[in-house]
Amino acid sequence: MTATLTPAGRADAPASAGRDRRAALPRAVLRLHRTALVVGAVLVGLFTLLLLGSLLWRSAYSPAEVAACGTGSGCPGLNAYETAHTVYWSLLNQSQNVLLLVPLIIAAYAAGPLTARERELGTHHLLWTQSAASPVRWLRSTLALGSVAVAVGAVFLVMVFRTAVAPMEGVWGFGGWEPGGYVGSGPVLVAHCLLGLAFGVCAGTLIGRALPAIFAGVAGTGVLLLAAGVARPWLWPASTLVAPFTRDRKAWPSPGDGAWTADAAVRGQWLVTGDGARIDPESCYTVPGGIEGCGVRAGAETWLVEFHPLSHRLPTQLVESGLVLLLAVLAAGAAFLVLRRRTP
Repeated sequence: MTATLTPAGRADAPASAGRDRRAALPRAVLRLHRTALVVGAVLVGLFTLLLLGSLLWRSAYSPAEVAACGTGSGCPGLNAYETAHTVYWSLLNQSQNVLLLVPLIIAAYAAGPLTARERELGTHHLLWTQSAASPVRWLRSTLALGSVAVAVGAVFLVMVFRTAVAPMEGVWGFGGWEPGGYVGSGPVLVAHCLLGLAFGVCAGTLIGRALPAIFAGVAGTGVLLLAAGVARPWLWPASTLVAPFTRDRKAWPSPGDGAWTADAAVRGQWLVTGDGARIDPESCYTVPGGIEGCGVRAGAETWLVEFHPLSHRLPTQLVESGLVLLLAVLAAGAAFLVLRRRTP
């Protein structure tokens, strides 16, 4: 009777090797793009330092101290507060514009250095060979790690912006329904950043050349951002205000009437005739008699205002985020489909 001796662990060797290769793939992606991660973290940190630093500087002067100064020009506390408030106001105003550019920057990097550059230089075959990964697995790991990094960074930016804008919410065009304030105050920024990543990866995989892919990724993401802004007022049912049209009420209704508040976003205003026809008041400026004459001749009976109060912002953001994430999934799926057809 003979016995066959098997070296210990030999049976588990293939499974262990497979796990090692799967673990090595994310590490390879991180090493390849570690510079971009560091630069992104530094930029997010700088954004946080400037915005929250200016907020802390402004908060160092209490309202009571500022009020005690009155309007005297020789009061150093008042002058110092005005300087701190000006810096805070300027940085907060510019931050709204910066947040609108973040998805475009992500799309540019995803289209160029993340995907297309490897194909343009021919290094993608070497990467797939050294990492022992198929092209689909390499793209899956790249997209997964990129999505985590982008989502974490975007969530952090939203938290920083919401903290900084809190004292000025709805004042002087900050926050509220302003494009930058709207995007930076909720999940919409995260969704748009993920869309920029997915669209950039799709453009880079499809085109395969860095500069054209960057142009296509940025242009496509920008068009989708503009389309989202145009469709935004129609993503959630609007509140309405109906006011009578009479000779003593010939001017447009104004915020403060009913539930229409100053921080609301107006979707449209019309004159409504007895049979329900809507007349755009702006079309009445070119006719004799202005709005009053136009309304009288058309038989207008009421004003109709459709608007979104600030309470509609969160549900609108959730609907928009869902639609944008759906587009991101479709773009990522298109990238995988193209890659499967082009590689054995």
